[in-house]
Amino acid sequence: MEKRRLTVEDLYRFKGPGDAQFSPNGTYVAYVVKGLDKKKDKSVTNIFIHNRKTNQTKQLTNSGKDSTPRFSPDGSRLAFISSRNKKPQVWILPLDGGEAFEVKTKERVSGPIEWTPDGKSLLYHAEVFSQEEEAWTPYKGAPEYDRKRIKELAEKTDKDKKDDDQHDNEVKVITRFKYRGDGHGYYGHVRNHCFLTAIPEQVEEGQEPNCRQLTKGDYDHHGGTLSPDGKYVLVGSRHTDDADHEQRTDLWLIEVETGKELLLYRAPGPCYAPSWSEDGKFIAFGGHDQRVGASTSMDLWLLNVHSFVERISENGKAEPLEMKDATNVTRPLDRTIGGQGSDVGYRAGNWKAWQGNRLLFLVASKGAGHIYQVNPELGKAEPLLIDEHGSITSLAVSENTIAYAKSNPTLPQELFLWKENEEQITNVNADLVDELEIGAWEKITYPSGEATIDGWMVYPSDFDKKKNYPLVLLIHGGPHGAYGPNFMFSAQLFAAKGYVVLYTNPRGSETYGQDFAAVIDKNWGDLDYKDIMAGVDAVIEKGFVDEEQMFVHGWSYGGYMSCWIPTQTDRFKAIAAGASVTNMLSGYGTSDITLADEYEYGGKPWKDGEHLIAHSPIGHVENVVTPMLLMHGENDHRVAVSQTEEFYIALKRLGKEAVMIRYPDEFHGLGRPIHQVDRYERLVAWFEYYRNVNNVNAE
Repeated sequence: MEKRRLTVEDLYRFKGPGDAQFSPNGTYVAYVVKGLDKKKDKSVTNIFIHNRKTNQTKQLTNSGKDSTPRFSPDGSRLAFISSRNKKPQVWILPLDGGEAFEVKTKERVSGPIEWTPDGKSLLYHAEVFSQEEEAWTPYKGAPEYDRKRIKELAEKTDKDKKDDDQHDNEVKVITRFKYRGDGHGYYGHVRNHCFLTAIPEQVEEGQEPNCRQLTKGDYDHHGGTLSPDGKYVLVGSRHTDDADHEQRTDLWLIEVETGKELLLYRAPGPCYAPSWSEDGKFIAFGGHDQRVGASTSMDLWLLNVHSFVERISENGKAEPLEMKDATNVTRPLDRTIGGQGSDVGYRAGNWKAWQGNRLLFLVASKGAGHIYQVNPELGKAEPLLIDEHGSITSLAVSENTIAYAKSNPTLPQELFLWKENEEQITNVNADLVDELEIGAWEKITYPSGEATIDGWMVYPSDFDKKKNYPLVLLIHGGPHGAYGPNFMFSAQLFAAKGYVVLYTNPRGSETYGQDFAAVIDKNWGDLDYKDIMAGVDAVIEKGFVDEEQMFVHGWSYGGYMSCWIPTQTDRFKAIAAGASVTNMLSGYGTSDITLADEYEYGGKPWKDGEHLIAHSPIGHVENVVTPMLLMHGENDHRVAVSQTEEFYIALKRLGKEAVMIRYPDEFHGLGRPIHQVDRYERLVAWFEYYRNVNNVNAE
């Protein structure tokens, strides 16, 4: 079969398998496959199961709205979350035959979900109205009807909203410092809590929900997980009135039988994704100690809780543990935890898992996700599975096998098993890849000042180093994100159009150590800009880049740098910037991460205005001569759309060439497939126009 080049429309055909889960006996692997439905204009997720003995794979669900598969302790049933009936609920699928059935709850179910050890109940999370006192009002001087109105809105079901002929008074009353989240929207007066629901053998018609709320109070609770004996739920929460300002998350034990709350660990910073060792002696979690503020790398921590639990059992109370009682496993590595995923992959799944009483976890180093291991009694991390030419993004374990999702620059994300060697168990992108001319790739390193910087290049499939090619420079978000040896649709798309593609990890990127990541704090646009431009120069020195045809694209922090670059140089012929920070001064308070921005940008507008403007593209906008395409989601709560509006209007007022593209109802990233495709179509068309204009002018 004659191969062809990748097109934007191919985005609809890529699939991403992930969130693998082993059955208790290790025979089966359940996982989710994510794709895009062009007709419905939605992302779809369905659950599959792989039989390791027969090497056969079967699709278990096909609603396109199913995720988070979890085996029951005896392996006979599979629980998952589905929104096939609009409201996200727990569903149970008998694996010996029969239809999946819904376990109804009053709440909209969210993960994580987990079976109790006896297999009779399931732990889940949900957002519910958090004010228990009848006398509560949202603020002093509020109208008397406000409590009732807010409570009714919070408790209204999807069906109520659909059947309601009248429009409710949905006025937002905001009193919290952290009152909204990107991808979520406005929090209102609900909090995230943990629940238990009984799981029947089968559901009878008209059966009422049998659920119990385990956590209480006007606090959020995340990462709930059961102790091995089922006696406690471990959650992350901060029980203070100033929780929104503190950037800390403590660990709590909730006694399942009584609901009694016990402060287990008084944390110096955020904690997330706690999990118990199988013997119940240790707890592992991700987090940091704020040693360099919001730029502190996330580490893996271990906490020996055996004595604490014993004291609780004997005396009913115990002094909470503190940082001195915890072991920071990854700090000696000077690398952050987690994997590095593909832009067309499925990123849900676990970054750590207990295998017996050994903990396996992901470490991100030089842009790639690798598997490490640690014996909690020793606390020393050791590499277990390293692939310099690929990147792992999630993992799961059975007694003697590891399952993981992995991609590389020429292989879209697939699932693999490792026992004695690597075995690929999914091949969901094989037919598409077989059709395509995939561009070859190369990792490069180059000097920039005192630093050595990593970069990656993707080439057109017919690349000839004796010819000259246009260059597309891609810039990652963060700034503490990172590129690596994983599959990038955007890079392959531009390579298919005949561009050489460069993407780099300048200073400020994660996965190279704490100092490397934090060195640009309060000084964006200096070392990071120099590192990126040094990468461009290093590629030009190779002799096959046309310096008159160079282009830039980035999103979020990459959007910031895409707007900063034309204020510093006119070397690029056209630039496309997405969700860009352009004015650090006016952007204060318009983001859902104000405290992080305050630290990263280097100050507060009422004290440090001159500094903020000096490091903002808007402060140097008069220098721009490069044509600018500016993109933004209109519901972006991470970087407000006003940031793009300001830069666009400034450019237009100055008579510069600029176009603004606004995506309705989109958050910081683009969710609707039609918008994702539109973004790529516009990027290609924008660069191709100026590339062809240059060719015409040259003639």
